[in-house]
Amino acid sequence: MLLRFLIIFLSFNLLACASQEDPPAEIICQLETCEETGGTAQGTSAEEEVPTSVTIPEPATTNDELSGSIITAVFDEDSQVFTLTALGLDTQLARFPSADFGRMLAMRDVAGVHNAYFAQGEGSKIIIYSGGMAGSVRNLASFGRIGATELPLVGGAQFNGDYAGFTTTRRINGRAQIDVDFKEATLSGRITQRIFRQRPDNIVDVVNPLSMLVLEQTTLKTDGTFGGETGGGQIVNGQELWNPASGSFTGLIGGANAGEVVGTVNVTHRTPSGGSFEEVGGFLATR
Repeated sequence: MLLRFLIIFLSFNLLACASQEDPPAEIICQLETCEETGGTAQGTSAEEEVPTSVTIPEPATTNDELSGSIITAVFDEDSQVFTLTALGLDTQLARFPSADFGRMLAMRDVAGVHNAYFAQGEGSKIIIYSGGMAGSVRNLASFGRIGATELPLVGGAQFNGDYAGFTTTRRINGRAQIDVDFKEATLSGRITQRIFRQRPDNIVDVVNPLSMLVLEQTTLKTDGTFGGETGGGQIVNGQELWNPASGSFTGLIGGANAGEVVGTVNVTHRTPSGGSFEEVGGFLATR
């Protein structure tokens, strides 16, 4: 009888043990030290690093440096000779220091037929040219990158510098202010203190003052270039009613640490009677 009782008791205990499942693996890991076999723990993922800048490579060749109608522009500091080429144009100019404006170096030939402004920063350059006989004057401009640029994708900056340009009969000088929001990839600016100067002698034309030229907000592309429309900029002498000027601008962010902005401006000035003249200029501004 006792033997039968023991057999029944042991059978019930075996059935009870068999009915119990092993605890889940995660519970075991809470009770014991478990080593990960690889990867991150379940339910978490490695945080992706958000880039704060993008590298824009330097131009592949010298010919890739310039964007615009001027093909090449080289200033030899030793000889002070400025060599410039464009379609149908190959000329050498000498320095004309009396017409310098800030970082904009003035150049012209002996006859005064060909004139130019040239400025070069750490990683960018700007060239504006005006030349030809009366009735066939050409106004040209180009800008370019020198070396690679690390373009920020966060923050913002203000750039200030100089503006210089030409009409068919005059020089134009002014101050450039460019505002860049790197995070939102936008750019805007203004050209202030704009004045005409007589072409031959650089004397200020006080009769025809110019209003501020606005560079309307535009998109900054991932390659560091931009382009947009201008506003304002008309003559404000009160003697003749000039229509608001219309134009465009284009340029790039340059310098190893994106410390420069260069660009060109093309503006058409019109009168109600139908007359017009073109303004072509450029700017170099730094942080």
